[in-house]
Amino acid sequence: MALIVKKFGGSSLATPTLIMHLAKRVSADIKNGNKVVVVVSAMGKTTNDFMAMAKQIAGQPEEREMDMLLTAGERISMSLFSMALNSLKIKAYSFTGSQVGIITTGEHTNAKILSVKGERLLSALNDGITPIIAGFQGVSNSKEITTLGRGGSDTTAVALSAFLNADRCEIFTDVDGVFTVDPRINSNAKLINEILYDEMLVMAHLGSKVLHPRSVEIAQRYNIKLLVKPSFNEGDGTMITNAENIESVKVRSISSRQNLALINFKTADGNIVNLMKRLNKANVKIELFITKSNDSISVVVDQEKLNELLSCTEDICTSVSINNDIAIISLVGAGVSTDTEVLEKILAITEKYSNDVFGFFTDKIVLSIVTKQPYVEKISNEAAKAFNLLG
Repeated sequence: MALIVKKFGGSSLATPTLIMHLAKRVSADIKNGNKVVVVVSAMGKTTNDFMAMAKQIAGQPEEREMDMLLTAGERISMSLFSMALNSLKIKAYSFTGSQVGIITTGEHTNAKILSVKGERLLSALNDGITPIIAGFQGVSNSKEITTLGRGGSDTTAVALSAFLNADRCEIFTDVDGVFTVDPRINSNAKLINEILYDEMLVMAHLGSKVLHPRSVEIAQRYNIKLLVKPSFNEGDGTMITNAENIESVKVRSISSRQNLALINFKTADGNIVNLMKRLNKANVKIELFITKSNDSISVVVDQEKLNELLSCTEDICTSVSINNDIAIISLVGAGVSTDTEVLEKILAITEKYSNDVFGFFTDKIVLSIVTKQPYVEKISNEAAKAFNLLG
């Protein structure tokens, strides 16, 4: 008998019919003698719909109220999933994040999990009840409802797996697993059967939307057996692991971050440290920064953060230039930062786009290219072909 945590994403739960389909899969696991804990996201585009409603009411809604609103989506899913299992003669109870004791920091809309109390969760399992947990949410020490940021249900599932010492954590999505290249860019992308935690963590940070980065960090810290599996077929998916016997490859995958902006600053006092302090205080996430001289710096940020960045730096900069439609393409693998052959191939691919390539950056298992967004598909496809990442 195994204890399995299963997390289902929003697209997998988009309709009552899909919820019933997944409930039958969970029921089959339970009838085979396993104990299962289910973590659910909000149905379909519910979270986006709630955010749109809030902005119709208030242009800049209070973050506390946004957390109260958005957590309703997962509560709908957990209730319906519990009803579905009970209709299949599987005793199930639904629980919010706060009801199972997911304690978080007090930061609204992007809280971090501090601990899991879990008394009610353990009690339900001991009584033969299948718990259905609302992902993405918890409660702070001051009793405020909080959310974990977009994709936070992955983090809920892995944190519960760590607390329960589960045999494995399965993250179900509307794709077959983790691919060498985004299948939306190239339909011939290969499914990766096994990938190292380090590689998956880098991919998650660099644009792969399969897993939330914090979920991978927790899985690695507690050595949790983590699988990404398809919701709509019986495929094996992708195993994320520390196993040393995974075949070593120079380039494992290609990820991309899009909708970015490149901003070039010249500071009035020649003090770049003061500029960085301003950005840090304003909590503006910098994707990449490049020091050019004592008074000049370039940064890459999400386009949504552009106005926020400019407003907090306008009084200390003598000049600012902005380049929109920027993307970062990242090659991930054991050989990307050290193998000269990898760089040689990338330079040959990007040479024809050199007027719109703004930099190359390496870090341990990553080689990143800063370029114009229209070139993402072309460069990614050419690199995928060069490194045998296509089927």
